[in-house]
Amino acid sequence: MFPYFHIGGFSIPSYGIIVAIGFILGTLLCIKRSPRFAFPREDCLYALLFGVVGVVVGGKILYLISDWPRLWENRAFFFETLDGIMILLGGGFVYYGGLFGGLLGAYIYTRMYKLRFYDFLQTVVPVIPLIHGIGRIACFGAGCCYGIPWDPPVGMLFAQSLAAPHDVYLFPVQLLEAGLNFVLFGVLIYMFRRPVRLPAVGVYFLGYGVVRLICEFFRYDEARGFFLGISTSQWISLLVFPLGLVLLYLALRKNPVLGKGAYGTQTASEASSETSPQGSPQSSLQDDAELSMFPSAENNGKTSKK
Repeated sequence: MFPYFHIGGFSIPSYGIIVAIGFILGTLLCIKRSPRFAFPREDCLYALLFGVVGVVVGGKILYLISDWPRLWENRAFFFETLDGIMILLGGGFVYYGGLFGGLLGAYIYTRMYKLRFYDFLQTVVPVIPLIHGIGRIACFGAGCCYGIPWDPPVGMLFAQSLAAPHDVYLFPVQLLEAGLNFVLFGVLIYMFRRPVRLPAVGVYFLGYGVVRLICEFFRYDEARGFFLGISTSQWISLLVFPLGLVLLYLALRKNPVLGKGAYGTQTASEASSETSPQGSPQSSLQDDAELSMFPSAENNGKTSKK
């Protein structure tokens, strides 16, 4: 729809600008939330930067895997010409690869500096749908990740797109997924506005697994990989959804009564300031860490990376 922004005689790709805006907004929100979940703000920023590296690497690897038959068929172009190599390096990412790669990158940082990965997840995961939703608006602008043929007024022409066909009306699936991500963001940011004894990543896996499974039926771009008529992302959604159920089940088994125990009203700083008669901290975040499926070393007062 608008693959380029024209500013002062320069043509700037809209995709990169919109994605950068999403990342900046999401980072600022995560940094604002982090003290509430006992995660240092500076470390939150550094962990996010490690996550960005994981997003790029993971998204690219899963893209290469899912689209390998087409790439191999045209290997003379993609692997032996400069233009083909530049296309491979510059474009083509799969969200789920970026998601798990980003989580792995952040996990590596928390292990390096002996921080609790669970606290990072509780801080950041509710914000992921916001960043992703803005990213899908960038896809709409660039015309990538386009939808199936659909009659107007819902169907749209992507006449300037570098990826979508120009002569057929397409369903704006990018906007559908963006809207559903924003709804999921609202739900998660409300549920996890304060420390709770539920894993945010479990709720996210449930919600986004359903969102992606549905949206994939409206996708038309073929460079996604298919097996038995189901796309790569749909197969992953079918695995992610039960994983979310398992995470929530484990959390509820440790804390069967949802109410005072699950949705406390204290902030992290208030909880950590309370002590038992013997003087030991009574922070609800300690219980949170026990529910994590991603164990990491305790943060024994180690200062953040400089």
